[in-house]
Amino acid sequence: MDQRRLEYFLSVAEELNFTRAAQRLHVTQSTLSAGIKALEHELRAELLIRSTRSVRLTEAGSAFLPEARIAIEALDRARAAVEPLSAGLRGSLTVGVLSGLTLIDVPALAGDFHRRHPEVRLRTETSQRGTAGLIERIKESHVDVAFVGADIKDEHLRTRVIKQYDVQLLVPAGHRLSGRKSVRLRDVAEEPFVDMPPGFGQRQAVDDAFTRAELSRRVLIEASDITTIADFVAHNLGVALLPPDFAETAGDAVRVVPLADARLSWTLGVVVSATRPPTRALHAFLDLIPHHIHRDRVF
Repeated sequence: MDQRRLEYFLSVAEELNFTRAAQRLHVTQSTLSAGIKALEHELRAELLIRSTRSVRLTEAGSAFLPEARIAIEALDRARAAVEPLSAGLRGSLTVGVLSGLTLIDVPALAGDFHRRHPEVRLRTETSQRGTAGLIERIKESHVDVAFVGADIKDEHLRTRVIKQYDVQLLVPAGHRLSGRKSVRLRDVAEEPFVDMPPGFGQRQAVDDAFTRAELSRRVLIEASDITTIADFVAHNLGVALLPPDFAETAGDAVRVVPLADARLSWTLGVVVSATRPPTRALHAFLDLIPHHIHRDRVF
């Protein structure tokens, strides 16, 4: 099976647009379309449904997509086995990123990687479901590596910890608990909370803590950018369980109160599949991450 045709299909499946896919591959739309048709003829299956307004995957196309990724990775590994290590890397790499992430300078990391390996097609994507969504994308072979807000315990994944955060209670200045030396979870169970949406690692850590304590809580406001939560707290819209460093943006408008009966933490890490052998491109990307960490940033 021709690798170029697989790459054509992969690009169209990711972009769901022939014009953008052709620009990304630096080929004409007619060349791209012909390659996709040849692949469909070879497979004896329609992979894409095309109209004047949209492109979408057929059921066969959805089933074939992860296999096409695996096939390309396998070809890259086979080529690497006989090429000198100094030979330029090729292939593609999809990186999952959390919204609001600045601890990792992702644009600088991507630029550094591209300058070193210009033949590797690099793309980033986010998920409205945060960590849970990105992990799902890795398991489905849609994403090769992702920055996530959790220390994943899963035999199908491999995690490298970047930073671990301790969590405390954030309350508005003047709140009834703002002068306390410490609080218990039951002291705040009836308070309205500001938190991330379900699926994000920090939200899951707090939800799990309340479940273990056999308590429930009400999340009044969900913010998809963790760095904005303290500002909502400052405006008396609720309390939050966050690392104390996140309160700095709100200044004196927010107070930090330690937890007495629970030690909560969550982790920023980078995750890859443990079931798919890593490509040379993935190894090269992982090796560059430590060089693009902002030690002075909170998240």
